[in-house]
Amino acid sequence: MSASEFEIIQRYFAESGLDFSRQGVELGIGDDAALLTLHQDSNLAISMDVLVENVHFPEGADPALIANRALAVNLSDLAAMAAQPLCFTLGLVLAERDEKWLEHFSKGLLALAKKFNCPLVGGDTTKCSPESANTSISIQVHGICSKNKASLRSGANPGDKIYVSGKLGDGAIALLSLDLQSHLPDSFQLQNSELPESCKQYFSDAYYRPQPRIALALAIRELITSSIDISDGLLGDLGHITSASNCGAKLILAELPVSESARCCVSEDNQVKAALFGGDDYELCFTVPPVHCAEVEKIASGLGEELSCIGEIVGGNQISCFDHSGSERVFENHSYQHF
Repeated sequence: MSASEFEIIQRYFAESGLDFSRQGVELGIGDDAALLTLHQDSNLAISMDVLVENVHFPEGADPALIANRALAVNLSDLAAMAAQPLCFTLGLVLAERDEKWLEHFSKGLLALAKKFNCPLVGGDTTKCSPESANTSISIQVHGICSKNKASLRSGANPGDKIYVSGKLGDGAIALLSLDLQSHLPDSFQLQNSELPESCKQYFSDAYYRPQPRIALALAIRELITSSIDISDGLLGDLGHITSASNCGAKLILAELPVSESARCCVSEDNQVKAALFGGDDYELCFTVPPVHCAEVEKIASGLGEELSCIGEIVGGNQISCFDHSGSERVFENHSYQHF
C-alpha cells in the first residue's frame, strides 16, 4: 500500500530533520499554515497549495475560474489559522505562452485578490516539457495574526462542540456534475444523468468559487479552541484536529448541513458520504467550548454566515458517527488521498 500525503510529509520532511527549530519559527510542519515571528506582537502565517491540470481542474477549463479556485483554496488555509491575508506569490508551469489564457487567468486572480486585499508580490514562470504538458499553478499565501492568537488544530477539549460553516458535500458532487474524476466509490453517482442548468451552475460555483471564511474566522478566533479547513473530507480533516488534540469526536449525521441541490441530485446515503469523505468544500470545521456557543452563533448570524453544530469532542481517539435513531454507523474511509 502506497504512503498517504500525510505519511510522506511526516516520514520524509517532518521526521527527517528538515523541520528543525530556529528562532523566529513558531510553528512548522503540521497545521494549515506555518507561523513565523514578525515582531513582538504578531506572526506571519504562510501556506501553499499546488493545482495541476487534469488532477485539480480539467483541460480546457475557464482560466478565470481556475485562478479563482487556486487563490481561494490558499486563502481558506489562512481562514483556518484566523490570519488576515497580506499578499501572495505565484508559480506557473505552462505548456506554451497563451496570452489569451493568461489574460483571463490574471483577471480571475485580480478579482479575488482585491476582494481580500491580498496583492501578488512576486513569483516565477517556466515551461514544462512536451512529455508532461500539464499546466501547474503554485500559490503561496502570507497572512498576519496576533501573537498567540492563531487558530490551531491542537486545542480541542472533551465537551467542546464541533461546528462547520456552510454546506458540506457540494465539492464532491460537483466532480460528478462537471464530469471530473471522483475518488469516491463507483456507487457514488448522480440520481439523474441530466441535471437542471441551475444545479449545474450551483455545483460549478461550489467547485470553482469556494468562499474563504476569513471574516468569520477573524471574528470568532478568541472563542474557539481549534480549527481546520475542510479540503480532504470532514472525517479526514476532523481527524487531524482529534489527532493533534489527543481526543476523539462524536458526530450526529442528521446535523450535517446539505444543500437543496445535493438533496435533489444524489441519494441520502451519498449525501452523507459526500459530506464525510468528499472534500473540496473549503468550509471551516472548528471546536467551541459550550460557554461560547451562543456568542459564536450570534457573530456568525451577524456576518450572514451559516453554522451547524454537528457533534462534540469526546475522550479517547476515535471519531464515531450516529444516525437519527442513535445507532452508530461505521464507514469505510474514503477521504481524499493525494497519493
